[in-house]
Amino acid sequence: MSIDRNIIELQLWDSLRTGDQSALQKLYLAYYKDLLQYGLKFTTDREALKDSINSTFLYLWEKHENLSEANHVGNYIFKSYQRQLAKDLKTQPSFESLSLAQSSLSTDIEEFQFIVIQEEKRRVTILKAAILKLPKRQRELISLRYYESLSYDEIVVKTGLTKRAVYNQIHIAINSLKKDTNLKDLKQALFLLSFF
Repeated sequence: MSIDRNIIELQLWDSLRTGDQSALQKLYLAYYKDLLQYGLKFTTDREALKDSINSTFLYLWEKHENLSEANHVGNYIFKSYQRQLAKDLKTQPSFESLSLAQSSLSTDIEEFQFIVIQEEKRRVTILKAAILKLPKRQRELISLRYYESLSYDEIVVKTGLTKRAVYNQIHIAINSLKKDTNLKDLKQALFLLSFF
């Protein structure tokens, strides 16, 4: 598949590196839940974990000009969060297994990658099923825009539709997907789609 979560995230990462704050916000939304779940392995203090997540993304924003290219954005964010979390948890007297957090780095990264990949496969399956329910023209336009990564101008040339018609049909299709009850836990992915 030519466009998936990894490609979207790489585009967001490149935008973040050039100073696009909305890209940072989208990455934050995409990873918040997974980072919180990971942090809950080490402490039940959700407020402390939220602070660590916020500090991680604040760091990424402050250093955006110096961020390197990332082959897998999730790994970069996860490693940054893991360092921030270990640093923050040192200040908590109730946290006794900091060494566990540091020593299990490679195992946790593998586990995190596996979870992200499995979750992405599940999301893609659900999203594809929902897209198949759309009218034929909307399916075609969604495919051209998000799977073949064509610009609106390229879609106009390929389909013979007006640019306004293309915009309208894609907008209607995304709104239909947002209303699909099977996609209720994919709102974040649809939110990201609507920005591309």
